[in-house]
Amino acid sequence: MSQKSIMTLFAAENQASADSGPAENIIELEVYDSFDLLESMQPQWDRFIESVDCEIFLTFDWCRIWWEYYGANRDLKVFVFRCRENLVGIIPMFFERIWLAPVLVRAGKIVGTDFTISTVTLPIRKEFLRQVVQKFLFKLVTDYQWDVLHIGPVSGIFRDFDELFSSCRDCIDRGCRLRNSCNSVQTYFPLTDSWEAQLAHLSKNGRKNIIRNYNALNRTLRNDQGNLVSRFATSEDFDEMFTDFIRMHQLHWQRLGKGGHFEDWPAAVEFHREVAAAQLRRGRLRLMQSSMGGYCLGYEYAYKFAGKYFAFLNSHLESQELGNVALGHILFSEQVKKALAERVRYIDSMRGKYEHKLRLGGKLFTIRNIYVYRGKISVLIRIYIFRFFCQLLDICYYKIWFRRLAPLLPFKHRPLWKSWIRTQMFS
Repeated sequence: MSQKSIMTLFAAENQASADSGPAENIIELEVYDSFDLLESMQPQWDRFIESVDCEIFLTFDWCRIWWEYYGANRDLKVFVFRCRENLVGIIPMFFERIWLAPVLVRAGKIVGTDFTISTVTLPIRKEFLRQVVQKFLFKLVTDYQWDVLHIGPVSGIFRDFDELFSSCRDCIDRGCRLRNSCNSVQTYFPLTDSWEAQLAHLSKNGRKNIIRNYNALNRTLRNDQGNLVSRFATSEDFDEMFTDFIRMHQLHWQRLGKGGHFEDWPAAVEFHREVAAAQLRRGRLRLMQSSMGGYCLGYEYAYKFAGKYFAFLNSHLESQELGNVALGHILFSEQVKKALAERVRYIDSMRGKYEHKLRLGGKLFTIRNIYVYRGKISVLIRIYIFRFFCQLLDICYYKIWFRRLAPLLPFKHRPLWKSWIRTQMFS
């Protein structure tokens, strides 16, 4: 980076500090390269993440465990911002070198945003957004080597994306380029105050289908003792319930000739088991089992944090006896009832558009991304070529081979290629 560019950023940072008011409002930044150094900060970290309405995926334990499983050959940098000793921002980043075909790119990403299906909100207190972004970008440009920074995927429900993007645009060095993209969606379920009000928000057919499925379930199991019971896992039965949930989930996908989440994603069973156990100790795990008349009907695997449920996956019993019952609708309804009892505002149903979720009242929100590129022509050309290979990999490997051809062949199912996962930010 040229001396002129550095001086431009330095002048901009000084101007931002001057605009912020008196000296006591100046932002201080500390950078850590290990979660061990931050362990004593865990309670404060989590309280801050919750206070700015961020996702559970940026809580301390989630980031720490994710890093244990997926941080190999990556360089951790956790940026902690304070004003008058109070936290105003935490941005856990990592840097890595990605080879694809003959091209190398040095990338910076948010911790936890690959090898999982989560989206994130940048944890910055709103009134300090511009100052924190200024300090963050200045530090990155002056002290670290990278070609592209990926800020995202940003949760669709995040209301201040435009302000975040404009802050990046206004603060970025002239020697860098900035762009945003919207290439995917996620589903949210806004919740009301009661189950009756929730049903009233559905279409007439949606309400009839849910009532019909409850009635069909009661008729089918009418000779068995007991009512429909839905309960959350506890420390005493977590291992048994989580193992059975994974078994039931995988069985469904194996019948379709596919691997399911826990076979598709590398180390998914081990990662989710450990992170679920850690969040259970914090009172956040919402692994729900529904049973009736001696039948385990299925599971909903979710977390509760910051007034929201984060619904990862589900599984349900598949039997001829219950073939006339849409158990997925029953399980989701039971989860909604649990969420309403806890005064939850939204259920975040993760990435993707699914018609059955929309029929149950789901709303689609756009997932957005911010990319910062080094402005050198050689870097931009390299990134352009790299993105071409990423898109080619996505089409040939994932869309054609992994999703269409591999399930039809009698081969042992293998997890997604790590090279595809690491380059999804570009495709």
